[in-house]
Amino acid sequence: MQSNTPEILMRNFDFYNNATWQQVKPKIKAIIEQFQQQSKPQIEDLKSFYQDLEYDHSFIQWMFPNFYASKFNPNSYKLTLEERNRMIKSETILKRFHKNYILILRFFGILSKSKQDNESNQYSQPQTQAIQKQQNPKDLTISVKESQNSNQKQSENSMIKQTKIDQFIKSNQQITKDEQQQQSSEQQKTVCIQNDIQTQNNNLLQKIEQIQNTQQQELALVDKNQFELCCLRNTHNLLRLKRILSSLSVLKHRKEAIQLCQFLKKELTNLGREKVYQEYFSGFDRYNEELTTKEFKKKKGEDRFFNAYKLLYVDEDLVEKVDISIIQ
Repeated sequence: MQSNTPEILMRNFDFYNNATWQQVKPKIKAIIEQFQQQSKPQIEDLKSFYQDLEYDHSFIQWMFPNFYASKFNPNSYKLTLEERNRMIKSETILKRFHKNYILILRFFGILSKSKQDNESNQYSQPQTQAIQKQQNPKDLTISVKESQNSNQKQSENSMIKQTKIDQFIKSNQQITKDEQQQQSSEQQKTVCIQNDIQTQNNNLLQKIEQIQNTQQQELALVDKNQFELCCLRNTHNLLRLKRILSSLSVLKHRKEAIQLCQFLKKELTNLGREKVYQEYFSGFDRYNEELTTKEFKKKKGEDRFFNAYKLLYVDEDLVEKVDISIIQ
């Protein structure tokens, strides 16, 4: 018996989950596949890369889905709340999504790179030195050897006394036995101490690795000409950036969206085009609800509450169904 329950299509979820990338044209598919497979994505032919992404208008909606139906690509699908919720729970999808974000940044002449955190470096070096020092505990070894030499001398004296004084044989044998037990106990303690040190070393190394892996990312303008071409001449790319900011925000990349928004403000202002930022991107910047108490007290300018900007993220059919949690 067939079910009357309609099948729920999740085409955007499937695009990222299946990772076949078949919904985009072969050239774009090849670029995505290359980026997804590389640990540190690189572009070999920048000129071809720029042209392929510039003249193809069918990929951006798949790479960066949001809650709006595209006017330029009827073969794409607007995001649904159900598939959005599934996507943000999948670490695999989020990693693929992030790599596609790094890819599209490069198209705009922007590079995402790790900050050089001097504090973590300063922390790592002395900690590593301490680990090396702990891994070779000379003081402990010397102490053990001295104890062993002392024990040997005492044992020799006891054996001499045994040849001269028979009545002390039994007691001296017991003394020797006790000393051997003590020596064995000291050796066991040394092994335990060394094991504890090794465990501490491993924990410290893990902490250092975590610090290195979680270094904050920063955005750098590496191709000013391409950035100006995208934002000031081929202005359809401004709409692409709006979609990207919206998609980042609703797919668990809100911090990246804020960072990109503020980067665009800085670079466009430097070019004397702050009006472009105000018209297209200012609405995506941080809202009052996202400020800490300290930041809120220092805030200048007009209040910005999420409810006033909902339509940047969802179409009218979802306005009453969502709150600021949609971008958190």
